[in-house]
Order: sequence, then structure tokens, then C-alpha cells
Amino acid sequence: MAAGVDPARLVLDPGLGFAKTAQHNWAILHALPELVATGIPVLVGASRKRFLGALLAGPDGVMRPTDGRDTATAVISALAALHGAWGVRVHDVRASVDAIKVVEAWMGAERIERDG
Repeated sequence: MAAGVDPARLVLDPGLGFAKTAQHNWAILHALPELVATGIPVLVGASRKRFLGALLAGPDGVMRPTDGRDTATAVISALAALHGAWGVRVHDVRASVDAIKVVEAWMGAERIERDG
């Protein structure tokens, strides 16, 4: 911005997976509300990343293949939306949209009081 870039043209992408450990990536996701609080739109690009493959590794330690990480990506998409992310980058759009709809319905539901 000091260089004259219009702030309305900025998007903050924390660069998940780029020269980061799994712990770094999880810490960034945990801090998402702080990034959102900067007022700059935040883009979360966690789709099929290596840290998800490691998290979902089988008992033999073999990392989950990339095409088996879409459910985890959808969960991150829904949580990112819940925490105010401006956008998410995904491979399986439908799964992430579905997950976000579920979270929105859950968060928007009203408590139903029981009679008696």
C-alpha cells in the first residue's frame, strides 16, 4: 500500500504448503480470524495439500493420495468460511460448496424448545 497499490485490489493468501511444515500450516489456519481481522480479503488454498495427505496417512504411514483429500479440503473450506475467509481454492467445488451449506445451516438454525 505504501507503494501506491489500491487496498481494494489486495487479497491475502498465506501460502499454505509453500516452504512450511504441517505444523506451520495448521498454525496459520488456527490464526485465520487474526488474518481476517486485518480487513484484507483472505484466500485459503488448502486443496489437496501435502499436510492433509500426512494427516490422513494410514497406519502404515503412507500418505493419502491427492485425489483422496477432497473431504478434508471441504472441511477446511467450511471452517474457513465460518471464520470469515473471503474465498477458498479447491479442486472439488461441489464438495466444498456442500460442506459450506451444511455449516451455514447449522450456524443459522434456531434452537427448538421442547414442550413439557
